[in-house]
Amino acid sequence: EKPEDIPELPPPEVKEDLSPYKEFQIRPDPHNRFKTSLAKEIISNVLHDNLNGKKYSDHNPGELTKHLANTIRINLEGQIYGRYKLIVQVILGEHKGAGLKSGVRCLWDPECDTYVTDRFINESMFCVATVYGVLFY
Repeated sequence: EKPEDIPELPPPEVKEDLSPYKEFQIRPDPHNRFKTSLAKEIISNVLHDNLNGKKYSDHNPGELTKHLANTIRINLEGQIYGRYKLIVQVILGEHKGAGLKSGVRCLWDPECDTYVTDRFINESMFCVATVYGVLFY
């Protein structure tokens, strides 16, 4: 039995949902995928603009690699679909004819995640820049 001083509520009004059905998509539409050709162009332009005509100096190469990585990231951020997280790696070294091998392992979705690499070489230095585009779920 319910007390008399509590008024009875009317039954809830059921409204028909007239909005179109929206489906949540985990993966991006094809036009929102990571644009590898654009990323490669940006990497190439940044490396060429910052390294062309310069000589390698072992004084402070860490500052130059940070500058290159940040410049690439900033140029890409406005161009790439917002759910992609960007990882930028820059390797800079003196060009003395020796080889360089590097490896990366990561867990990712091969349908959405990708990477782009470009390199710059002149008489005194080499630079390899890689951008990983990993979709944030």
